[in-house]
Amino acid sequence: METITIAKVLGIYFMVSGVFVITHKKTLTLLLKDLFSHRAISYFIGVVLVFGGSALVLRGNVGTDSLSVFVMIMSWAILIKGVLYIFAPEKLNSMVRHWSRSAFLFTGVIIALLGVYLVFFLS
Repeated sequence: METITIAKVLGIYFMVSGVFVITHKKTLTLLLKDLFSHRAISYFIGVVLVFGGSALVLRGNVGTDSLSVFVMIMSWAILIKGVLYIFAPEKLNSMVRHWSRSAFLFTGVIIALLGVYLVFFLS
C-alpha cells in the first residue's frame, strides 16, 4: 500500500511537471537560467532533494514487483539529483542547456503520460 501511495504522489508531480514543460517552454528556460545563476538557490534545492530522496530510499519497502523497483529507482534518482545540485550544478546546467524545444516538448509529454498512468490507472 505504501508503495502505491508514493507512486501516486510521484504521478501527480509528473503530471504537473509535464504539463508545465509542455505549456511554458520559454518560462522554463528562464527559470533554469535563473536557478543556475544563483548558487544559494541551487544549493537549497539540492538540500531539499537530498532530504526527500533519502527519506524515500530509507523507507525500507523494497520489493521485487515492478512498481517497487520503479519507486526505488525514482528515489535514488531524486537523491542523486540533489547531490548534483549541491556539488555540480554546472554539470546539470550544461546537460539542460543543450536541449532543444522539441526535446522539452517530447520529455514533457512522456512525463505527463507517465503521471497520468501512475495516478489514474495504477491500482
